Amino acid sequence: MSLSNALIDPSELAAPEPLRLTPVAPAYARYRMLSLSLRWLVAATLIWAAVSEVARNEPMLALWPLAVTALAVLHFVCAWREARSRAWGLRDHDLLYASGLIQRRLTILPCNRIQHVETASGPLERKFGLLRVTCFTAGGLSADLVIRGLAATDAERVRQYLLGRIHDLDPEALPPKQAEHEQDPDPATS
Repeated sequence: MSLSNALIDPSELAAPEPLRLTPVAPAYARYRMLSLSLRWLVAATLIWAAVSEVARNEPMLALWPLAVTALAVLHFVCAWREARSRAWGLRDHDLLYASGLIQRRLTILPCNRIQHVETASGPLERKFGLLRVTCFTAGGLSADLVIRGLAATDAERVRQYLLGRIHDLDPEALPPKQAEHEQDPDPATS
């Protein structure tokens, strides 16, 4: 028995089909802005309180609030664009999620690997009608994929579809021993 493991020439591979992903809900960008605003408000208040007392003796420290404001504006612009660039897709055999602004990330999770699906939302997400879909696979202590920014109706439909896939596995999708057990029940129990 010989093992063959030849190199594959990338130019011989089939061209990938273009992905047509669905953008997350438009409300997600507004949710991100409000969420960031609350965080920056706390940070700016703490910085302002610390600097205002010391700035009386050191005039150069008075520039810190301007620097923090410039940093906050840059963070808001990047967060807005990143939130608007997120997209997801559901195909027959896998779930896709694209995120990131500078470093784009495309996560593809095969549906037959998913063992558990949950939806969740915080109070602010609920105000915007958003849910997160979290998918877990075997062997992991944490979620393998979290899709943020889905409209509640879309998230529930995705969850239902994935749960249906989990519970309605056909015998061909099961490992061989389980498939045999499903097809040939034990005659002693019949």
